[in-house]
Amino acid sequence: MTKTLLLLASLGLMSACNGKNAEVEECSPSSDADGDGLDDCAEADLGTDPTLADSDDDGLSDLEEVDCVSNPLDADEQCYACGWEHNDPGVESTGADVGDVMANFTLTDQCGEDVDIHDFFGEYHILYLTAAW
Repeated sequence: MTKTLLLLASLGLMSACNGKNAEVEECSPSSDADGDGLDDCAEADLGTDPTLADSDDDGLSDLEEVDCVSNPLDADEQCYACGWEHNDPGVESTGADVGDVMANFTLTDQCGEDVDIHDFFGEYHILYLTAAW
């Protein structure tokens, strides 16, 4: 046991000599150092800077980006502002095989707006779908 304690003490000294903090910093879910609405623990989980309300400096707070499903660490990624362009060309489904036109269906987006899948006909998109019940 003495050897183990000595080894841990040595590792702690090596970390201190390397300029690294050997202790794990604890966060407080009631603390919000930058006042952006995300507590410091959430910021630690996301990897955002708890001292900057806008970690990626894109003009939106970290909380605003989390709420709109945008990456608060990527200034190039923007929030969806609602209002899909409705341009369903009226095509008919041709089947369910690769290359076929799929059947049209309607989903509700995060703004509560109904959007037809055919509104995106002729374009490439990635759909992120979730379900809860």
